[in-house]
Amino acid sequence: MNNKREKIQYIGVFFADLIALIFSIGIAWVIIDGMLRKMPQYEYNDFLWAMLLLTLAYICTFLLFDQREDIVKRNKRHEFARAVKFNLLLGLINSAGLALTKAAMLESRYFLLLVPIINVFLMTASHIALKEILKNTYKMRGLQSLVGVITTADHAENMIRDLYQDWSNRIVGLAIPEATDDEVGQKIAGVPIAANYVGFMDWLRRTALDEVYVDIPMDSGSSFVPFLEEMESMGLTVHFSLPTLNRLEKDCCSETSAARLSSTLGRCAGHNMVTIGTVELSMTDQILKRALDIVGSIIGCIISIPIIAIVAIPLKIESPGPLFFKQRRVGLNGREFYIHKLRSMYMDAEERKKELMAQNEMTGLMFKMQDDPRITKVGKFIRKTSIDELPQFFDVLRGPMSLVGTRPPTLDEYKQYESHHKRRLSMKPGITGLWQVSGRSSIEDFEEVVKLDTTYIDNWTFWGDIRILFKTVWVVFARRGAE
Repeated sequence: MNNKREKIQYIGVFFADLIALIFSIGIAWVIIDGMLRKMPQYEYNDFLWAMLLLTLAYICTFLLFDQREDIVKRNKRHEFARAVKFNLLLGLINSAGLALTKAAMLESRYFLLLVPIINVFLMTASHIALKEILKNTYKMRGLQSLVGVITTADHAENMIRDLYQDWSNRIVGLAIPEATDDEVGQKIAGVPIAANYVGFMDWLRRTALDEVYVDIPMDSGSSFVPFLEEMESMGLTVHFSLPTLNRLEKDCCSETSAARLSSTLGRCAGHNMVTIGTVELSMTDQILKRALDIVGSIIGCIISIPIIAIVAIPLKIESPGPLFFKQRRVGLNGREFYIHKLRSMYMDAEERKKELMAQNEMTGLMFKMQDDPRITKVGKFIRKTSIDELPQFFDVLRGPMSLVGTRPPTLDEYKQYESHHKRRLSMKPGITGLWQVSGRSSIEDFEEVVKLDTTYIDNWTFWGDIRILFKTVWVVFARRGAE
């Protein structure tokens, strides 16, 4: 399964290899043209075209290599062998591109041979340098995986030591089942004890976490089944001691669909560990989804600016106050962020909501009512046409949201979540989603919303996002589903 290490390593290796290739081109040019005087005089366009083909060849070669292996665990011999294979394939793809396009630089055989040869050594060196950077200097908290650990006091220090060998982890806290109330709040190896047996599940429910490591003694594992089932329902990635695997799979995980669950084996603190969790998107899929978000949000921002400028005039006249409504919402795995909308309600809307809760038409945690008196006349129009959602394109561009995803809950809604509700937060929230294009105004049961969101997560595809976007355009122009 993917984790933060794989994502950041993927990007780091891509740019490290690209930089190595650029230097290889420069060095080869100096040797062939400056020292050997063997470089023919090419036109500028010929050189530009050759560099474009080489760049495309590099991207193709990079995508054909498996980038999931932890680069930190590869030795120098492995790196050199990998660089040789990479550059052999790079040379073949580049030569084929030059030949098919009948490029002028195909005649420079010295250049075609020398660039990959030099790049073997520079690529190996760049990977060694990248490993040192990742191991010693990568401490960007915002990009690290948020990790919780459930273990015994005598195992805790070894667990912390081994987990911190992965430079992408940040351990949020420990749950020590046998800890007394007085020991909660103390630290082991610099990590606070956040909970004991009585409160560890409540801690997991309310804390922003991506992964949980479990290493506690269990005779049969049956007593842990309800806890594991609840963690999986939250969308967390769970690592637990291997001896419990067979019993846990039999009692809990066998009924979980293949689309929702995957498992990998590994070692931590000298123990065998198995990792189970929701299947995550491959790196290629993540790149495609984020690229779609960036391109779509830029187009959306350009379209939104003049529309917002026009709507702002009557909106401000009817209800003086801020043009934009800014609200804290809960996003990916419990992370909080600010969502932005055009203000469609009067300024005292939040205070008046308490008075109207008895008229809530939704069953569950969301609030909705027909002819909500808090909404202004202009607000009703911008809601019906979904114009109030346009500022969220800027939230997508910033990163906490996606074009397509799940609806981000308010803090009040999130505090009332049951464990299985949290699973809908295991993917970035979106401006639109399966719920929005499935007749959201006619859906009055929150559990049905959760079911649609988890269906979207379990069956995600890039083309599925494209279909939802097209359906959203149809829904907006047909004025269906929005109230």
